[in-house]
Amino acid sequence: MGTIDRTHGWLAGVLTMLLVLALVAGPAAAASPPDQLDPPGPGEGTPLRNPTEPPLAGYGTMAQPSPSITLDGRAWRRAAVRRMAPANRYVGSARVSRRGWSHGARRVVVAPGTNPFDPMVASSLAGTVGGPLLLTRTRSVPSKVDRELRRLNPGRIYVVGDMRRRVVTRLRNVATVVRVGRGNRYETSVAVARRAAKLGARRRTVIVAGGRAPAQSLGAAALAAGRRYPLVLTKRAGKRLRLQRRVRELGARRTLVIGNQSAVSAGIVRNLPRVRRLARPGAAGTAAVTAAAARRHGLRGSPVLINRKNWPAASYAGVWAGVRRDAPLLATAGRELADPARWWFNRYQPRKAVVLATKKSVPVVTTCQLRRGGMRRWYCAERLLHRQGYHMPHVDGRVDRFTLWAVYAFEKVAGRSANGSFGNAEWRRLLRNPRHKVRRPDLPSTHVEIDIGRQLILLVKNGKVAHHIHTSTGKSSTPMVRGTFTVYEKRDYLQTYNMMYRPIFFYRGYAIHGYPSVPTYPASHGCGRVYNGNMDFLYPKIFMGERVATY
Repeated sequence: MGTIDRTHGWLAGVLTMLLVLALVAGPAAAASPPDQLDPPGPGEGTPLRNPTEPPLAGYGTMAQPSPSITLDGRAWRRAAVRRMAPANRYVGSARVSRRGWSHGARRVVVAPGTNPFDPMVASSLAGTVGGPLLLTRTRSVPSKVDRELRRLNPGRIYVVGDMRRRVVTRLRNVATVVRVGRGNRYETSVAVARRAAKLGARRRTVIVAGGRAPAQSLGAAALAAGRRYPLVLTKRAGKRLRLQRRVRELGARRTLVIGNQSAVSAGIVRNLPRVRRLARPGAAGTAAVTAAAARRHGLRGSPVLINRKNWPAASYAGVWAGVRRDAPLLATAGRELADPARWWFNRYQPRKAVVLATKKSVPVVTTCQLRRGGMRRWYCAERLLHRQGYHMPHVDGRVDRFTLWAVYAFEKVAGRSANGSFGNAEWRRLLRNPRHKVRRPDLPSTHVEIDIGRQLILLVKNGKVAHHIHTSTGKSSTPMVRGTFTVYEKRDYLQTYNMMYRPIFFYRGYAIHGYPSVPTYPASHGCGRVYNGNMDFLYPKIFMGERVATY
């Protein structure tokens, strides 16, 4: 009997211990078996590229393939870049004036900001008198411009082009007003050129630009203002003798024609003295070759970069660049630095540059390329990945584990094979900013989605995908549950018996958790695995009661 009692007591103790363990395990073991350590899958087990790199603290990551970064492109000297982002053309002209003429100016040129041609021809006059170019409306003077005029305290204001009488009257309250050029753009350009010649312009070189294609003449203002060359507008074709007479009466011995033959035909400038045409395909190309000519003519300062569609900035920023910075003006467009501007930076290697544009018109990729001295730099790719919602805790240009995880997620979003390689093709795809669409807009604006097909965890904020995280969900024998669920438990620790790191449970035993091994294919026992480093990022962002959709 004693033996039987001891046996019953031992069995009761074992059952009690099992019951306690079940209660401790909690909901993770309620319905499906918890995720556990799997043997390394295909492609795993390869050492990192730098085996001497110390392991990240707290991230028990199994060895993974190193990312393959194969970016290449033109390189140049790194430039220190300063950005100015004015709200509009009038505020921009006032800000540039304040920066370039901080102690005031004796002469100021004012032109209407409603058309691209009057400010362009006014640039040569501004360069001749050594003052800023301010833009104003034809019916009123913007408050920022009015305050800047009073701060400059000029003795004389040259008004170029047609303006309403009340605008001129308001300007007369500041200083003496001299009106130059009234009528069409061609007659205005001749009147301004004659006035500039009387005030000391260098008449031996005259710039001729088209009067119908402002994009072809973006760099003309900096060259005209910096070297004090008169600037004359002409029609593409027409009265050749009239243009010849106007150029020769200025005393010109050399003619710089800016723009291709779609702007200024070969016939209309045929008999002008020593014609040199500055033109390349596209507005950015012509601006680059004009900047190269400005360099040869003595403008060797740090360039000013604008968007090719911002013709108002080409005038007032061109005056600032030519007069105060002794520098040319460049133009760019698109998602990165335009090839003509890249050619100019590669050839002349400036130490500094000023970007006069918002981040929307000249994106941060362009400034990053200038600062890093190359068209293809991993640091710039890291910045883009971070801005587009791929977890990069340190944007430092280093290739590390977080690099691999972010590249995996990007490749999945971009519809490419997730192999960890990032080259020029991936760079071009990254510039187009591929986005994963929200599949469950019916849920609250902040929720979590798990795309089982693409193996991605998506954090949705304000109705848009804010973050993309590489994951590995359940394999075919233990698939992840599909549906809409709610986060009901978070455990802020590592479960050592199954290596689940900081699990977040959303349905019975199904969870999002960190794990040492996260391959590019479904490999878990039903949960959504992420790397421990990514789990540290996800854990504070997913709150109790948040909705989780799996599909």
